[in-house]
Amino acid sequence: MLVVAWRMWAKSRNPGLVTGVCATESQATHDRSACQRDETGALRLTSKCARLLVLVGLVTGILSGMFGVGGGFVIVPALVLFSGMEIHRAVGTSLFVIVLISISGVASYLLAGKQLSLETTLLFLTGGFVGMWIGGVLAKRLSGASLQKVFAGAVVFVAIFVISKSVTL
Repeated sequence: MLVVAWRMWAKSRNPGLVTGVCATESQATHDRSACQRDETGALRLTSKCARLLVLVGLVTGILSGMFGVGGGFVIVPALVLFSGMEIHRAVGTSLFVIVLISISGVASYLLAGKQLSLETTLLFLTGGFVGMWIGGVLAKRLSGASLQKVFAGAVVFVAIFVISKSVTL
């Protein structure tokens, strides 16, 4: 997570790299990245790119499952760094992915005959919606580079938290 935070911070300092590592076809240099974007910024989904994104998705899922950190802290940097996606779009895509994964997880949990605490779920959901609204308002006011810096700082904070919890256990 610290390496990812450092890379996102470094990319935010160079405006030409804020949208990721993938070059567009309009650039003069030859790019060997698996995922590339055309002149309009649309992802060219080749088989090589699709395999890379599936592999990155698998790794992010394993990391999220193993360390218990929010999937967005792993998915957003992966989307920015490997697909060249803008951070604002990566956040929305990450939330959509998390919703789909969460639905399957909750369904599996309930099908196993286990019970959810509806009261706790509703309280957490209320806080989550309010927090998302506030975060959305703040994100609209930040440039892509600034948002990447804030995100990199949050990733460092979570990494330190995970490390401290692992050491104290």
